[in-house]
Amino acid sequence: MSFDYQARINTEITESTIGRLLDKMSLETIFCTHSQFTVPWGVEMPLMDNCMMFHLVISGSASLVVNNEEFELENGEFALLPRGEGHILSCGTSSFHTNLADLPIEIINDRYERLKFGGGGNKTEMLCGAIVFKHPLTLRLLDMLPGSILVKQESARYSAIKSIIDLLESETRKAEDGSTGAISRLADLLIVTSLREYIGNNNNDKLVWVGALEDSRIAKAIELVHQQPSRHWNLEDLSSEVGMSRTSFTTEFKKLVGNSPMEYLTEWRMSLAYGDLQNTKSSILQIALDYGYQSESAFSRAFKRTIGHSPSTIRKELHF
Repeated sequence: MSFDYQARINTEITESTIGRLLDKMSLETIFCTHSQFTVPWGVEMPLMDNCMMFHLVISGSASLVVNNEEFELENGEFALLPRGEGHILSCGTSSFHTNLADLPIEIINDRYERLKFGGGGNKTEMLCGAIVFKHPLTLRLLDMLPGSILVKQESARYSAIKSIIDLLESETRKAEDGSTGAISRLADLLIVTSLREYIGNNNNDKLVWVGALEDSRIAKAIELVHQQPSRHWNLEDLSSEVGMSRTSFTTEFKKLVGNSPMEYLTEWRMSLAYGDLQNTKSSILQIALDYGYQSESAFSRAFKRTIGHSPSTIRKELHF
């Protein structure tokens, strides 16, 4: 039996790099709704800008119509709508759809709701919700994703996701006392795990940096940048590490990733720095030094050029 060692290396690089990208997605659940629908039922969901919406079927089944396409969701399956596009969720037989704003939603707390709606027939139980990604660079990834992602039971990694689904179902049914914090955290975990599964198993032309991971040299360069963001990289060092000339490395990197190696390095550093501004008490100077900058002013210029705001402005906004 032959063993493709290089393929294994590429797979491991792909997994770890995708993991790092997704781990840096700063997300927060806006709301989760425990929904109990009875046939006939239909709900019209409005567009939610800058949000990702999800629908998990706990029991029964549901029909999802988005962008004029219809999909069926069975027990244990769910759908993601990365850009929060308007859609219709129904039992599949109802021609009448009620707007979300007109439904009898019971608010339990600021992030958890209950809904009972329908005509009294067969029941479908769901957990529906929306999350917002707080990291500005995450929008670049979301724009690359399709309008809807279905996670079906035949998915290659469904077994790993199912354990999260089982926990979500259990916590949802136990949430009668209003203790709902675990549901939001599990929903966040489900979203990130599902995106990891989708990106790792789909050849989407828009996901250009995933295509870059299939080139072992470019994949290695990306991995080096991710592993050593504080190193004083220059184009010569990075191209030498992957065994390419500066010209061919720059050309191939930009073709596959969409920007130059040094631009990508800056973007990744600013992504990490944004997280540090949000989650640590490190000074701006210390963060600058941590990511390879010799002065706070040079770091601040690069940060503002990439993120659109100065580090001090971001820190004030995050801790307002």
